[in-house]
Amino acid sequence: MKYLLLITLYLFHFNPSNGCSLNNLSDTASAPKTESTNPSGIGVYICTGPYAYTYHSRLDCPGFTNCRGERKYTDQSYAMNTLGRVPCCRCWTNTGGRCKDDNPAVGGGGGGGDNSAEAVIAIAIITVGAIILSNDVYAYPVRTFFYNYERPKIPIYTNLIDNVTGWAFGFRKTFDYAALEYGATYFEFNKRTAPNQTINPYQFTKWGWHFNFVHDLFYYRTPERLKFYVGPSINYIWDFGYGGITGAQFKLFDRLKLDVRYEWTTQSNQLQAGLIFTYQKEYFW
Repeated sequence: MKYLLLITLYLFHFNPSNGCSLNNLSDTASAPKTESTNPSGIGVYICTGPYAYTYHSRLDCPGFTNCRGERKYTDQSYAMNTLGRVPCCRCWTNTGGRCKDDNPAVGGGGGGGDNSAEAVIAIAIITVGAIILSNDVYAYPVRTFFYNYERPKIPIYTNLIDNVTGWAFGFRKTFDYAALEYGATYFEFNKRTAPNQTINPYQFTKWGWHFNFVHDLFYYRTPERLKFYVGPSINYIWDFGYGGITGAQFKLFDRLKLDVRYEWTTQSNQLQAGLIFTYQKEYFW
């Protein structure tokens, strides 16, 4: 009886569904699984790398290809509620549209390689068209504060996100005293797994896009090298957002300007400061 009790305690202690820990790999099941509505006790695999944000049902999932850390075994509840992971599109079914792909460059779950190739071609065509039709190119480091009040709208990540930084870049089509701006935004988030955690926060990234129209203010009253502007802004981060943008430009050289701006939309609340370069004053065609 004593030995039976010891064996029972041993099995309970090392059961990977026991809750809040990451364990060594112990299962190499390859069959796809259906996501459970009651995740407690279901074993899953995760990557501990800084840019992984899914959990997997099997070790040979193509989504593991980009893993920059260790592959660990844990339970689905811990992966979802503590680590903030979502199902992998490649190895889970019935996810209700909540899945993500840690390795979209490899064909497979969520659409395959043909769709990825078509997306790359479409992006290339749009980029070439923007280069031909635009006058300026811009790049800004971004410091955003929008999750201070938008946190309830973030899926899964709730109140433990801070230190949101990134880059905004794109092209501008200029007019007399106005400009259209269109480009992409890249964010890097730090997520703490506990309110008092300050060391090694979990990191993940997010891409978005923006479209702005800015118009000069006081252009008859300010020096030629200095411009103030304001205008509407539309963007997409977690959802579509709309709002406004205001800022100032200072001409450093003939084709180079320093730009400082503040943007507020229903999806963003951020400061940007960067450079605008005019690569064509007149169209070559």
